[in-house]
Amino acid sequence: MIYRVYRASTYKEAVLRAKMDLGSDVYIIARKEVKEGGFLGMFATVMTEITVAKNEDKSVGQGNSVTQGGGGQKAATIPAVKDQQKGKADSTDSTAMLSEGSFGDSSVMSELMEIKKQLKNILHDRSEEIQEESQVLEALLDQLRRNDFSEEYMVQVRNRFETELTLKDIQDPEAVREQLKNHILENIQVSGPIAVGKSSPRIVVLVGPTGVGKTTTIAKLAASFGVLQKKNVELLTIDSYRIAAIEQLGKYAELMQLPFSVINSREEYKNAVMNSKAEILFVDTVGRSQKNNLGLAELRDILDGVKSEMDIHLVLSATTKYRDAMDVIARFNQLVYKNIIITKLDETNTVGPLLSILGNGNKISYFTTGQSVPDDIEIARKEKLYELISFDPIHVRSPV
Repeated sequence: MIYRVYRASTYKEAVLRAKMDLGSDVYIIARKEVKEGGFLGMFATVMTEITVAKNEDKSVGQGNSVTQGGGGQKAATIPAVKDQQKGKADSTDSTAMLSEGSFGDSSVMSELMEIKKQLKNILHDRSEEIQEESQVLEALLDQLRRNDFSEEYMVQVRNRFETELTLKDIQDPEAVREQLKNHILENIQVSGPIAVGKSSPRIVVLVGPTGVGKTTTIAKLAASFGVLQKKNVELLTIDSYRIAAIEQLGKYAELMQLPFSVINSREEYKNAVMNSKAEILFVDTVGRSQKNNLGLAELRDILDGVKSEMDIHLVLSATTKYRDAMDVIARFNQLVYKNIIITKLDETNTVGPLLSILGNGNKISYFTTGQSVPDDIEIARKEKLYELISFDPIHVRSPV
């Protein structure tokens, strides 16, 4: 007697594979649904597994076949038929439904029990392997949680480990840590510094919610390009609501001896850009809540008055909570920003929320790390963010 196990995405496909391999005169002696792949019970694919038998002597197999109700169906196929009638397979021992006389071979049941025993041993060994894997994985995920990474981000990490790490690697804390570093760095994209315009001004617009530090940031950029790099720089502000902000930016412009204008309408903005002789035109905007759809639409209407390409940067504070940051990124999309400036890196203890939002093609241009103008600003680097993550050594318990 020959016994084989076949696994496929559907019951019909599994039967077809069995018949192609052994011929059409096979007996289906067990059927169940199993999970294949995945990691720690997650992300597995449900497959149909059948166990088939074939009598090596066809004449013996035919002579001992038992029919039911005169229909000519082999008794050995009854478990499979009953499974189909139930509509789903289960993990019960289908071999219990067979009698020794079904195949005319008294050793069939003992052989099946031996197969079952071997399968249990394999599952037991795999269970021990998973326990060893989970020590390293759970220690790593716990550290990500302490750094306030989102659950969505940790799912990405699990998926990557599943597809790229071998069983040996996933038990090695150093290999796991290196894989995590690669994942984090690949998710971070940087744009490099602002380029200076040649035939026409480079229009750099800063947008974002209230309180993220747009005005201070634009003063730092203007000082860096206009004072330190000696570029021809002009300052504009599209903000007639915050008198204090206008006075603050005007004071910076006066100290740096840079032209400064306040814009109140679409037409004023258009004329200011057309008449500018600067290499870089920095434009500050009024802070808008991401939930203020009308305010965002008004700002977009003013910016649309200029047909020249604008370099729009969304300014986002490193202290913003993950869900709020995701909302800001989504709602400010109507302003068609290309890059993100991260502010207030000096005011947070964890960068997990920030790193959790950076896998969607958003590029970072600059970091700010304090209030000092023009010192506390730097071109964004991937390594800078990674270095801000707090990691502890991963200790794995020795097997008892």
